[in-house]
Amino acid sequence: MMLPPTSARSPLFALAVTAGAVLIFIFGLLAWQSPAQVSFPHASVHDEVVTDSSRTPAAHDVFRLLFAPMKVEPANATFTFYDENIENLTTLRLPARPRYTKNMGKDVLVLDLETRPLESTKQYKEGQYDWTKLNHVSGGVFSHYTYAQVHGYDYKFIRAHEFEDRHATWIKPSALAQHIKNYKFIVFLDADATFRFMHLPIEWMLNYWKIEPMHSITMALDPWSVEEADYNSDRFNRTYANTGFMVVQNNAKIMEILKAWHECPDDTRYPGCSYWKEPKFHEQSAFGEHIRYDYEKYVKELPCAEANGFPGVTVSDCQGRFVRHYWFDKANIKKDFRDNVMNALTLPIQRMFAENAGGIIHEQVENVLP
Repeated sequence: MMLPPTSARSPLFALAVTAGAVLIFIFGLLAWQSPAQVSFPHASVHDEVVTDSSRTPAAHDVFRLLFAPMKVEPANATFTFYDENIENLTTLRLPARPRYTKNMGKDVLVLDLETRPLESTKQYKEGQYDWTKLNHVSGGVFSHYTYAQVHGYDYKFIRAHEFEDRHATWIKPSALAQHIKNYKFIVFLDADATFRFMHLPIEWMLNYWKIEPMHSITMALDPWSVEEADYNSDRFNRTYANTGFMVVQNNAKIMEILKAWHECPDDTRYPGCSYWKEPKFHEQSAFGEHIRYDYEKYVKELPCAEANGFPGVTVSDCQGRFVRHYWFDKANIKKDFRDNVMNALTLPIQRMFAENAGGIIHEQVENVLP
């Protein structure tokens, strides 16, 4: 889609009118299913009132309202979903006494960390935006941002400068250290990782994984197979944990762990760690080879199947039950995002037909000409 060139009216006006029409459509559907909670101004999409930010719903309000009918409560006893590999519904149950019973809101930070700018931003500033041409980085970032807005979490996209002497992924420990002091949890995802269920809050997953106050960092293990036993294993033949998805908790040990991790390549506390400045898997290998052995009780390692991999991966059953990490086929990030949004957007439409709201379904008893 090409946006009109800058003029006296500016592209923002056209965008606002289009956005207004979409928002009114969405709000209309949502107002039907929960009229006590939703209202919007009775204005034509052609009226310039839609450009008034004081009267136009904020993006986070739209996201929350859109997903409200689907959202799962943090301590909901069960979560039911369709699994791609089986025809029947799958139901998962929380432990008897879940720890996290309320939404933590702004105490949770969803964090994107990049050294590169979003390609889509440059294109947008040039008057172009086309969802179909969006690369996986923008698709992943947009999905993370949307997830944060749906659940009321804080969100940051950090542009970090690269190191001169090591791989760009080494920016993770210091970035986490700079921000964890302001939050109870940081949820970090690589651009090629995404939440499978946009409507499932991180609190529910923390309950399901039995994350306790002592757990400073939670990661999922990588896949492991006998055929390639050395590929994802450390020097003790223990499988690496993947840093593409991390839940970092603000507790007494976290800064010590992050400091040890960040300084690992200096070869002071961990001789030989400088080897991992560049070779695979950089900071992840350093964490697996050194850091986790000093902080075993503070590191929670999830099965690969829970928060790593994607559908079709048979090794270690790494099919991304809750969090998907597309090491390959990265374009599927956009597909997951699209499917989540379309599921939320079409649910009110389905409900209208299922409940015959407003008498939209008419019975034709006889198939005859009038």
